[in-house]
Amino acid sequence: MNPHDPDRRHALKTGLGALLAMGAFNRLSNASFAPRGNFFPPLPPSLPRQRLDPVLRLETLGISETIEGLPFAPTWFADSFANGNLPFHACESCVEYPPAAESIDVAIIGGGLSGLALAHQLRHRNTVLFELRTRLGGNAMGESFNAQSWSLASAYFMQDDKGAPLQNLYEELGLPSLWRQDNGSFSFEYDGAITEELLGRDPNPKHRAALAAYQAAVKQFAFNDYPDIPFEGAPSELILELDSRSFRDDLLLRCGELPPRLQYLLQAYCTSSLGVGTDELSAAAAWNFVAAEEFGRNVLPAGNAGLARALWQQARVQPNGMKGAQFRAGATVGEVQLTDGGALVFWRDAEGKRHTTFARQVAFANAKHIVRHMLPWLDAADPAKREAMQLVPTVPYLVANVVLNAPLGHDFYDLYLNGSAAFPQDANTFESTRIITDAVNGGFAVDPTHNGVLSIYWPLPWHTARFTIVHEEDWRNYAARAAPQLKTMLALLKVAPEAVAQIRISRWGHAMPFAQPGAYSSGLPNELRRPLNDRLWFVNQDNWLLPAVETALTEALWAAPQIDSALA
Repeated sequence: MNPHDPDRRHALKTGLGALLAMGAFNRLSNASFAPRGNFFPPLPPSLPRQRLDPVLRLETLGISETIEGLPFAPTWFADSFANGNLPFHACESCVEYPPAAESIDVAIIGGGLSGLALAHQLRHRNTVLFELRTRLGGNAMGESFNAQSWSLASAYFMQDDKGAPLQNLYEELGLPSLWRQDNGSFSFEYDGAITEELLGRDPNPKHRAALAAYQAAVKQFAFNDYPDIPFEGAPSELILELDSRSFRDDLLLRCGELPPRLQYLLQAYCTSSLGVGTDELSAAAAWNFVAAEEFGRNVLPAGNAGLARALWQQARVQPNGMKGAQFRAGATVGEVQLTDGGALVFWRDAEGKRHTTFARQVAFANAKHIVRHMLPWLDAADPAKREAMQLVPTVPYLVANVVLNAPLGHDFYDLYLNGSAAFPQDANTFESTRIITDAVNGGFAVDPTHNGVLSIYWPLPWHTARFTIVHEEDWRNYAARAAPQLKTMLALLKVAPEAVAQIRISRWGHAMPFAQPGAYSSGLPNELRRPLNDRLWFVNQDNWLLPAVETALTEALWAAPQIDSALA
C-alpha cells in the first residue's frame, strides 16, 4: 500500500504517527457512534448457510471450564488437529487418485483472503476454490453470538488512497457503509495505569530528543519516503538501505537511546502486528507497517471476517447474475502435477473420497510451508523455487476472545497491555514470560449497547512455540497463563469477572511470516511469487513476508489479470 493521499493528511490529529496519537481511551459516554444495523442479514436462498460462511453463527457458547475463576471454552478454535493429525505431516501424495473427472479454468488452493479475493476477480471464469478447513476465511474467520461478533485473528485493514485498486475493491464490496474508521491511535497500560504519555514524568533531555527524532522519522516515511511493499522489479534504494539492518538497530541509529515507554510500545506493536520483536525484523518491513498506521484503520463488524464474508458472497455470483466461483470446503489437495495444457489437482473431500481435477491454471493461495508439500517434484524440477519456500520463517499466534454478558462501557480500539520497563525485548524472554500484548475492542464497529467482546492478541515469537500448542489439552496450559493477565486487564477496564460469559482461545500454528534483515535485498520475494510454466501461481502474504490484509489482496489483484490473460 502507498498511503500518500493528500485528502487524508490534513485530517490527522497530530501528524506524529499512530503510536503517538492522544486521547484514544474514553468512556463510552464521551464518544459518538452511529449503529450500523444488522451486519448478518439472512443469506440469499442460493447461498449455502453456515458451512462455508467465514462468520460462524453460534446458537450457544457451549460448556465452560472454570480456570482461576474465569470461564474458558474447553478446547482450541481455528486450527484443528483432530486426534493429533497434523495436515501434511504425512505423505498426502502417496496414494492413488482416479483419472480426472472434471475440467475447469482455474483451481485456487486456499480460502483465506488471498484465495477469496482471487476467486472474486476470476468469478467470470470456471473457477473452483479448494479450502482445507470446513469453512472459508483462513485467519480472517470470525464468530457471531446474539448481536455481537468477533474475529478469530485478523482484525482490521488500513485506509487507502481514493481511486487506488484496494479502495476500489472495498467500494465494490460495499464496505465503506459498514466499517467504522479508527484514527490509528493507541492507548497503553504502563506500570498499572492506562495512558497515552510516551515520556512520563520529568523526562530527561536525551529522551525528549529521541522522541522528536522518532516523530520526524514517522513523518518522513508516512508522507515522503514510504517503503512501499509489495513492489515490482528490484527494490528501491530506500528499501535496500532499510533492509540492511533490524528495526531496533535502525531506531537506535536515528534516535539514540529510546524512552522506555516508546521502546515498550514499539516492541509490543511489532510482536503483535508482525509476529516478532524489533530485534528480528527488517527495518523495511517495520517502517512499512508503522508509517501506514498513521492514516488510521478500517474496522468491520467481526473484524476481517466481514471482509472475507463480503468477498465470498460476491464471488459466487457474476455481475450479470450468472453463477460465479465454486467453493469446496474440507477439501485436502494432496498434490498438483503439471500436464499438457494445465495441471492435475489431486484432492480428497471432507468424507475422504479421492478426486482428480484438470485445471488450465492453478493458484496456490495458501502458506508456503504447505505448498511445498503439494509439489514433491519441485526439488528436481526447480530447486531454487523449493529452497525459497523453505526460507519463509513463521511463528505461531494465539487470540483469546473474551465474550461479555454486558456492554464494555469504553470506546477505544486497541489497548496495549503488560507495559513496563521489564517488557520482553527478545524471543527467549517472551518464551519464559509468555506475555499478552494487546486487547482489541471486538465490538468497535457495532452498536455499543450490545454485549461487549475483547479480542486478546497473544504472539508467541520464539521459534519452537508451535510445539506448545499442538496437543488438544495444551489449551489448559495457556488458559492458566492467561487468567491472571486477563484479570488485571479486566480490572483496568473496570469490568467485573462475573461479566465474562466465556473465553475462547484460537490457535494459529504458522500464522505470521516475517521479514528478517536482508530478506528484500536477497530477492527472496520475487523468487517466491515467480510463477511456474505460466500455469502455477503463488498468491498470498508469504510472498512478501508481511502478515497484512493489504499484502494478501494486492497479490490477488496482481495475479488475476495474468491468469485471465493466460486463459484467453
